[in-house]
Amino acid sequence: MNLSDWFLTAEERGNSATVLDRRHPSGEAWTAGNEVRPLVHGASYFSELLVSVRSLQPGDLLLFTDWRGDPDELLDGAGTEVSRVLCDAAAARVVVRGLVWRSHLDRLRFSERENRHLGEDINAAGGIRLLDMRGRPGGSHHQKFVVLRHPGRPELDVAYVGGIDLCHSRRDDPEHLGDHQPQPMAAVYSERPPWHDIQVAIRGPAVGDVETVFRERWHDPSPLSRNPLHRLRDRLQRVDTKASGLPDQLPDPAPRGRGAVQLLRTYPPRRRGYPFAPAGERSVARGVDKAISRARHLVYLEDQYLWSRDVAARFCTALQAQPDLLLIAVIPLHPDQGGRFAQPPNLVGRSQSLSMLQRAGPAATESRCMASRTTRAHPCTSTPRSA
Repeated sequence: MNLSDWFLTAEERGNSATVLDRRHPSGEAWTAGNEVRPLVHGASYFSELLVSVRSLQPGDLLLFTDWRGDPDELLDGAGTEVSRVLCDAAAARVVVRGLVWRSHLDRLRFSERENRHLGEDINAAGGIRLLDMRGRPGGSHHQKFVVLRHPGRPELDVAYVGGIDLCHSRRDDPEHLGDHQPQPMAAVYSERPPWHDIQVAIRGPAVGDVETVFRERWHDPSPLSRNPLHRLRDRLQRVDTKASGLPDQLPDPAPRGRGAVQLLRTYPPRRRGYPFAPAGERSVARGVDKAISRARHLVYLEDQYLWSRDVAARFCTALQAQPDLLLIAVIPLHPDQGGRFAQPPNLVGRSQSLSMLQRAGPAATESRCMASRTTRAHPCTSTPRSA
C-alpha cells in the first residue's frame, strides 16, 4: 500500500510554515516504524498513564494539553488525583509543562474554575501550566495528549493521543457504569453518565511529531487571551503567562513497530496568524476528505453530534460517488448538555446532517436507530446504499 494514497502530503496539508513535515529527513509528512496501541476507555488509559508518570526521573519531560482538567480526578484509586500525580512529578524535578484551554464562564457549564485550579497546583509545585486561548473559536482547543520524554532512555518515550481529558466522567470501563466522579451532563444520562472514548499509546519516531505540535503552540508569542479582564486578573493574581523553560527537543526515538502516523490539526485563521500556521490549518478536514474519497465499501464514524451541514456534505459526496458505499455513523441520542441554550443548536445541526445523509442515497435508503446503554454514543444511524 502506498501511504501517500491515504495520508496527506506536505503540499496537501496546506501549511508550509509548520516544521512538522520539514523535520522528517525523507520529506514525508508522516513517520513510519511506530508502535501504536489503542487504550479503550478512560480506566485503561488512566492506569497506564499513572505508571508511566510515576516512573519519570529528574530531568525527564512531561508535556500535556487538555480541554478540561479536574485536579481531584482519580487516575487509579485513592492518592492518584491528577493534580497530586503531576505535582509530585514537578516536585521531583521532572520538567512539567501544560497547555489547558481557558474556558468560558462556569455558569455556561464549561470548566474555567477547574482548569485554573489545576494550573495553580502545578505552578506551585515547580511546573508551568498556561491557560491558553490563542486558538480562535472553531479551532483546536480540543487537543488532548501527553508526551513523556526520557533523556538517555529513549526506549521509554511515549505519547498518549486521543479524545480523553484528565477530568471527571472519563474513568469509565467496558461495563459503562460511569465514573465515580461524574461531570454534570444532561439529566437523561443519569447522575453517573457512561463515557466511551479512546486514547492511543504511540512509541517510536512519531513521539517527536506529537512533541513538535506542543512546541509550536507553546512558543506562539501571541497573548494567551485577548480578553482584557482575563489579562488584568492574571496580573493581579500573578499568574504565570510566559511560555518559558522548555529544554531543547531530543532526537526522535528509534523505530520500534510497523505503524505509520500522521499528525493532523485544526487551527482557524486569526488576524495576526500563528507563526506555525499564518493562514491557519485545516488538515483534519483535508485528511478526512482524502480518506473518504478513496472509500469503496464502508465508512464508520463516531461523532458527538455530526456537527453541521458542511461536515455531512463531505460524506454525501462520497455516498453519491460510490454506489456500494455504506456509511455507519454512531451518535448520541441526546446531546451532552441540556438546557434551552446548549441543546437546541446541537439538535438542529444533527437533524440537518442526518437529513442530508439520508437524501444522498436512493429511495431504498434505510435508517435504523438502536438504543444502547453500554456506550456514551447511544443510537446508531446507518445509511446504506441498498436495502
